Amino acid sequence: MISKNKIKQIKSLSQKKYRAKNNLFLAEGNKLVTEVAKSGIEIEFLAATEEFMASLGSFKVQGNEIVIVTHKEIKKVSLLKNPQQALALCHIPQQEFSIDKIQHSLALYLDNVQDPGNLGTIIRIADWFGIETVCASSGTADIYNPKAVQATMGAFCRVQVNYIEPEVFFTEVKQMGIPVFGAYLDGENIYNQDLPRSGIIIMGSEGHGISKKIEPFITQKLHIPGYQTSESLNVSIATAIICSEFRRKGLAGK
Repeated sequence: MISKNKIKQIKSLSQKKYRAKNNLFLAEGNKLVTEVAKSGIEIEFLAATEEFMASLGSFKVQGNEIVIVTHKEIKKVSLLKNPQQALALCHIPQQEFSIDKIQHSLALYLDNVQDPGNLGTIIRIADWFGIETVCASSGTADIYNPKAVQATMGAFCRVQVNYIEPEVFFTEVKQMGIPVFGAYLDGENIYNQDLPRSGIIIMGSEGHGISKKIEPFITQKLHIPGYQTSESLNVSIATAIICSEFRRKGLAGK
């Protein structure tokens, strides 16, 4: 049984201030909770059905408090429309970031991407294309927002997300000579460009694109050509296309 105090805490984690206060985030769903448990992220509290625990086989979940509940009990506290058989309160990992980590690799910088669903999908895309580091402005959604966590489908366990203000981040990037690419409607056709295997790809906000203050740091503006009349692409879809093209050109250049 889940106590009233625990239910209140679970519900509170939909708000960033309580995630920060408790240093906890919420993970829901069989796949997501399994990914978190196997990643080594510390689990403070796990509520799961007997069926879910049995599905783990020989793997033993490590958690400070584990309670076996019914699916009906999970539905009462879940933030999802269609709850599954497990939810967990997890400690937010403490991460250190060094610019050296991305000097010879492909990385993303998210400039005020405010929709948590888009953010989570981008993290999932980064994971798919082997991008281990994503940096973001403070105006970007919180990766530990339940909607963002859900959209990653566990990819946030493998992709490090760092919140760094652009002036600080890109000043260091420029000093190290790392190429910077920005997605623009008036950029150069991405399919006609020689793209490197490493660099920073900037994706701007859903409504306003890349901030003017970042523009001076951009080495090359890129554009995904359209063939119909839509004004723009969803930022997560655009990220997938750009990452795919970088990886395709990178493989071709081996």
